[in-house]
Amino acid sequence: MKEILPVVSGCAGVPMASVKSNYRFVGREKNSYVFVTKPLYSCTYGVASLTKEGEEISGDNFSARELTCGHYLFALSDGMGSGWQANRESETVLELLEQFAEAQFTMEVALRLMNAAMVFGGSQERYSTLDVCAVDGYTGICEFYKVGGHVSYIRHRSGVEVVAEENLPIGAAAQLDTMPWRGHLEDGDILVMITDGVLEYLHVKDRQGKLMDIIAGVKSDNAGVMAQEILDRVLLDTGGYAMDDMTVVAIGIWEK
Repeated sequence: MKEILPVVSGCAGVPMASVKSNYRFVGREKNSYVFVTKPLYSCTYGVASLTKEGEEISGDNFSARELTCGHYLFALSDGMGSGWQANRESETVLELLEQFAEAQFTMEVALRLMNAAMVFGGSQERYSTLDVCAVDGYTGICEFYKVGGHVSYIRHRSGVEVVAEENLPIGAAAQLDTMPWRGHLEDGDILVMITDGVLEYLHVKDRQGKLMDIIAGVKSDNAGVMAQEILDRVLLDTGGYAMDDMTVVAIGIWEK
């Protein structure tokens, strides 16, 4: 396939990419192969997390998928409370999201179906935050859907931008507002998604500004290093204790 890609690109006159369903090797048998225009950007990501003191497992869960060539979906969910019950709730939310996304529902429809499933799925109150980021590798456009999720950040070359939208968690209300926040990404930008435990116990008045300074102060462009350094610097301010589940997700955007 690596040998064929340059030939296909030369015939098409533009850089091409092989879709995931293609065979890696071209044999004597007749097969169909699908090629698409190569996306401008690709995504890498890193996750750093810490479980609340005294709990066996975190109530936070994270998902990362490349749905189709050049289209990425990242999601972070924080279950109500902590421990196993919160973990199961946030895991269920992410599993539903992945199933609807892979079935090619629009994000607005997927979120409304998920919310209905959580509201009417049982008598027990089940709330989970959901922070979704969809990245289009062809255009560089990103869309954030915040359903009870905390603020997110985008570290540009020129500074740090805040992404904040007010909305209730999944399952908290029968009606769900699904209007996205849209932005444009460039080569080298890094998206940062967090759960509320990362911000709530910073010992400063302007917690959001403090985290912006922390993000701007990390010199690495590696998404994994970025996520871990943010968490480490937050822990310096909390005395090293995790009074709630804490998860930091960093997503790097790079030109291919």
